[in-house]
This record gives sequence, structure tokens and C-alpha cells, in this order.
Amino acid sequence: MKKIVKTALFVLLLTAFLPLNAQLVVSLTFNRTRYMIYEQIYACLTLRNDTGKPLLFGSRPEYTGFILFDIRDSSNRLIFPRKGAEISTHGLLLAPGEIRRIVIPLQKYYDMGKAGTYSVYAYVSHNQLSKEFRSKAYLVHVSEGAEIWSRTVGLPDRDENDKKTSSTRKYSIRQMDAGREKYYYLRVEDDGYVYAVTRIGMVNMFMKYDAKVDMLSRIHLLMPVAPRIFHYMLFNADGTNLESSYWKTSDTIPMLFRNPQTGKVDRLGGSRARKGVDFIDPTQGRVTASELMKTQSEKTPAKADGIVDLGEGLMPVKSSDEK
Repeated sequence: MKKIVKTALFVLLLTAFLPLNAQLVVSLTFNRTRYMIYEQIYACLTLRNDTGKPLLFGSRPEYTGFILFDIRDSSNRLIFPRKGAEISTHGLLLAPGEIRRIVIPLQKYYDMGKAGTYSVYAYVSHNQLSKEFRSKAYLVHVSEGAEIWSRTVGLPDRDENDKKTSSTRKYSIRQMDAGREKYYYLRVEDDGYVYAVTRIGMVNMFMKYDAKVDMLSRIHLLMPVAPRIFHYMLFNADGTNLESSYWKTSDTIPMLFRNPQTGKVDRLGGSRARKGVDFIDPTQGRVTASELMKTQSEKTPAKADGIVDLGEGLMPVKSSDEK
């Protein structure tokens, strides 16, 4: 009896290191198909282990595996990974039948900083797999948009002797077509660097946004999101969002006022609007990248911020080469 058990254990250990011929299902999903140039592009990679065995990504040769992307520009030129930027899979474990979703900020690993259409697919390799497995291709459109407003500001409390730091920043509001809809973006940059690109609202043909810069070189925005509803946002010169709130018209209309003597900007008028009561929550049905990655090991790809709109239940949309 002991001999039979030992033989079974030996066979089990032996098969653990044999190439797996069954399937690893790889699918790719994006939060949308159109992006503003320099905007972060999040890819949600879904892996399903149908090999019938655990699949461990580790440092030992038999556990070595990679997650890579094939990205090509409008001229079918391959976009190579950034130097030294490798997607880490160390510590990733897929149990038999397990489905794991990994959110990857593509711009961190690949330079997609030029306008155009990119063809993207992901593929996974592992020394215990007999072949590589890849997702279907996906088309991603990157646009320059159109600048419709800009303001260059000086930066307070900057050391004049610091030659590496620009003493000015440029705020610009850009408009981009996204199929049937158009969106506003805030871009923060200087002569050598783009600090932030943030989607700030949908274009409303009947209501105009308001933008004002205060004495601390911060930008205040009041964006219409629905009839009588406005989204107030405050950003600093690094593009960090300092405040976000929603306001509605009551006895008075929400507005921005800049004191010409002090340069202070205040949001005045209206009353606070309630999500789900006065207007539809714009994040409803969306999942943040950080939420998707809560269940991931700290040794899997770096955590990302931002909204990944994969729809209810994280159901993937059709890829560009699916019928």
C-alpha cells in the first residue's frame, strides 16, 4: 500500500513539471476605445486557467512566465517596451479554473504618446505551457483633440536658482470627439513635460463651462453635467484634483467669482446636489482600477488609479477582430 502511495506521489510531482497542453484563456478589455493623447490607457487582462493544474509565476526556471503586449501604430510599426519597464508577474498564482483580472496602465510600459490608431493584443507565456496564449486584437484611438481655452500661470514659491524646474505652467481645456459624444479634458504642462490629462466633463451644447485661475495658480472649473446641475473641481499646478463637488440651481445659479483685488476664486450660488437624487452618478456601473486590483498580490503589476469602465459585471466588449 505504501509503495502505491509513493508511486502516486512520484507521478504527481513528475507531472507538475511537465508542459501543460490545455488552455490558458487570455482576454483583453479597455475602458473605452478613444483616448486623449497622454491620457493613461488602462488595459484589463483576464486570465482563466483551464490547464487543470495550478500555474505559478516565480523566479525558478520552471515557473518563469511573462505578460507582454504586441502594440502597433497606424503604420503597423511595433511599439517596443520602455527601457527597463517590465510587467512583473512574480508571485502570481492561478489555481485550476481560477479567473484573475489584472489592470495594467499601458503607458507605464509602452509609449503610446502619439496621435493615431493602435492595434493591441496581449499574450502570456510560461515555461510549463506548451505554447503562448494571446488575446484577440483591440483597436485604440489616440487623439490630440482641439484646444479651446488656455492660460499660462506663474508658480508661487519656486526657487529661482532651480534651473531644472519650470517657473510657469499652462492650463488648457481641450475637446475630443468620442463617437456620438464630445468630452472636455484639462491638460497641465510646461515646455518640456505634460503633468496631467484629466477628463472633466461631457460637452453640453446648451450650457458653457467656466474656468478661473486663482492667486495660488490653481484652476477652478464649473462644468455643466445636466440641466441645472454643475460639477465643481479644483486642481493645482501639478494636475492634482484638490476638490470635487456637485451643485444645482436653486434660488441662485452656481458660478465662479474671482476677486480682482486679491485673486481669490470662490464658488458662489446654488445648493449642493445629491448623486442618484438630483442627477445620475457618472461613476455608476464603473469599477476603479484600484478596486479591481485589491485581490491581486502586491508582487503582481503595480496598482493603478483611475476609472476602468468595463460595464456591469465586468463583461468584456467585442474585440476588433471578432465577428
